[in-house]
Amino acid sequence: MSRPGGPAKRMAVVAIAGALLASGGLAQAAAHNAPGDFAAASLTSVLASKTEVPAAISAPSDATIAFSKIQVGSSTASTTAPTVKSEADAVTPVPTAAPAPTPAAPVDDPAAAKAFAATALAAHGWGADQMSCLTQLWERESSWLTSAENPSSGAYGIAQSLPANKMESVGSDWSTNAQTQITWGLTYIEGRYGTPCGAWGHSNAVGWY
Repeated sequence: MSRPGGPAKRMAVVAIAGALLASGGLAQAAAHNAPGDFAAASLTSVLASKTEVPAAISAPSDATIAFSKIQVGSSTASTTAPTVKSEADAVTPVPTAAPAPTPAAPVDDPAAAKAFAATALAAHGWGADQMSCLTQLWERESSWLTSAENPSSGAYGIAQSLPANKMESVGSDWSTNAQTQITWGLTYIEGRYGTPCGAWGHSNAVGWY
């Protein structure tokens, strides 16, 4: 048969023992660390007051909080975008060469060529009678065509200069200008045969002049 109130009594004893131990520890701590005029109860009160939670701190109702003006901006937005040049812009364009002029075509006008030759005889000291011989001579040679060319020899022009570029001594337009060709031809006849009739006689004899 168990004793009445056993467990409850033991629990009460344990609680009392714990309280005594706690009070003994506080008293011992007070004896070693607190001044002599402080009792254990006073030390306990002080410790209790140190652990009090401070009251909430509130700012005065009339306090004003102001923030300095801060300009906030994006450096990326304020930066001007750099100008980007393409490789095509950096290339210096090459000037287009002017097209070469089209060479002038020879002017074939036998009547105009004969008229010019008739006026040029006097410059060589010849009379109008020499025109008949000259007309026959160059009719045989070129038909008084500025563009006449002998395919076998390469002789060229009204006077059938051989080589053709000998007429360049009179003018650079020797290949297209009848007057340049006639001027050269009359000078050649004077130097080689003396007169157009002398050149005509040689041509009749040998077939060329």
